[in-house]
Amino acid sequence: MSRFLAIDSLLNNDEASRPNEETIDREQSVASEATAVLSSQQRSDMTPPKTHFEYLPRWDEKMSPGEAMRRFYSAQFPAETREVVIFYFEYFYGICPIFHPATFLCRLVHGSVDPLLIDVMRAKTARLITKYTGRRVDLDAIIENINRRLLLDLESPTFDYIRAVVLMTTLSGGECKFMSYNSLVCLACSMVTRRGWNSLDLCARDAKNIPWLEWAELETQRRTFWIVYQLDAYQALLADRPVSISDARLHTGTPGSDCTWDDISISQILHWPTRHLQSIDKATIINTGALSYTFIDVCDLTVLLSQINQFMWSIRQRSYAKQLPCRSDLLSGMSLFVDFEADSYRSQPAVRSSLFELPRFRELHEALRAWCKRLVPADDLKGIGTTLGHFSQFGNLGHRQHLMRVRYFCLHCYYVPFLHLLHLANRPSFFKSTTTAVPEFCSSEEYRVLREMLSSSFSGTTNDSLLAYDVVEESWQICLDSIFDLSMFLERNSDISLERSDQITPFCLFTSITVLIRHIRKCRCWIEQNGAAADGGCYGSRVMERSLRVVRQLWAMLKDLGFLWGVRGMEKLLRQMQVEEVINAADLLSGLSL
Repeated sequence: MSRFLAIDSLLNNDEASRPNEETIDREQSVASEATAVLSSQQRSDMTPPKTHFEYLPRWDEKMSPGEAMRRFYSAQFPAETREVVIFYFEYFYGICPIFHPATFLCRLVHGSVDPLLIDVMRAKTARLITKYTGRRVDLDAIIENINRRLLLDLESPTFDYIRAVVLMTTLSGGECKFMSYNSLVCLACSMVTRRGWNSLDLCARDAKNIPWLEWAELETQRRTFWIVYQLDAYQALLADRPVSISDARLHTGTPGSDCTWDDISISQILHWPTRHLQSIDKATIINTGALSYTFIDVCDLTVLLSQINQFMWSIRQRSYAKQLPCRSDLLSGMSLFVDFEADSYRSQPAVRSSLFELPRFRELHEALRAWCKRLVPADDLKGIGTTLGHFSQFGNLGHRQHLMRVRYFCLHCYYVPFLHLLHLANRPSFFKSTTTAVPEFCSSEEYRVLREMLSSSFSGTTNDSLLAYDVVEESWQICLDSIFDLSMFLERNSDISLERSDQITPFCLFTSITVLIRHIRKCRCWIEQNGAAADGGCYGSRVMERSLRVVRQLWAMLKDLGFLWGVRGMEKLLRQMQVEEVINAADLLSGLSL
């Protein structure tokens, strides 16, 4: 079945693609067994505080998932809304799982979902709908309309309104609208903390007697909070600011691990409350299709990114304090990089200080590597999962495994850019309050334009990291190795369509290309001075040719992502960095040397 036929069967109630009753019974049996495996864990004594549930959904509680699905595909239900919901859940639910699918479907067919939330889903799926149906959706007009309506309910937000803000934040980031992204992140943080969702597990409570609807509401609040915390941590690191929600105010546990939560045919899970297992093995995650573990892995990464951000702030603060006698109280004897100038990569590097001398930097580096190693390799899930044949199959065992592979593919791409941001700060210029010196590869005007373009998206510190040539050799090599590993990882999983990626994937490609552009320029300079036959190590001709192959691969992928995410700004930046000229010039040099 072609991709277009598969989409068509999702949008229409194609009887041939619907699972029969025997298949449903078998899936539910497998789901029950999987739940038994995961529910054998010890339940935490730390349970949610008693709160007023003004957001509890209202619908006919006797409506079965099967009846809700029949109404969803009936002629009475708006076909365009059905299209939006199917595309959203198929492509974006795994990224932002802030719904209980069966509950959401019941509310949807009952007409109790806020139209604003549906419109935000419409904006999220606009590019995909245009591609697969041929029906043009004016994304800019939808976004403008939504932004106006978001201002109307600031004082009395409903749960659907808060989730609409969260999804709109992810859309702004994906569209590279960073000022909107920053504003919406701040709004989302304000709302979730005002509602106390950062302290859902602060007090102990008898968890055994929590009704299902109340527990489902707590779980969706918990998931929504963690998405907001993630978005804030990403933006804080890129904008060079503290996180809005500090660790001291974080008293909400990570979401539960029941694998049947995502199954749209199961109205409620068998056992609650749930907590994830700290030491669960990868085979169990794969066999049970516990998709929530991909979300928990992102939560773990977010806490680590918050710590990286705090570390980078603290070391810069101490460095600047030495230049300000009135703030000498901030000093703690650290003198890294003070009075050091960048060594030229052309000559043998002199012995100099590095952030690796700080135990905390090494701890964060190792923590990032350990996090990546804990991920289930996307390669291990090849041939296991099944794509969605009918919306009634959403979240069943095979479909969860399919979504799980896509998410672990994306999570590996999360590792690379954040590793880069940590190690590209390992440079003397990181500790200077003035703008980094213009590299000899750029004219002053070209460098000024680059910084101005970058400043619309990132902070000055991040801009310098993406342009600097004085990164300590050990950290530079770590960045290069991660990119070469990424290239092989992408080739091994090339059967995963790029349209399944999330908004971090373009950023992963972008930071990797900026590193490769700089490295190819370094290689060219070294070869021109020493000759192609000389052994230049990581600056020799063989490494340059490998860098060329990889930069072509990543550059092509980034351009292909343009239809799904608003990456035209990234393309423009890389063209200003002369990515194609660098590739062509290096090709010519390589040909001459051969």
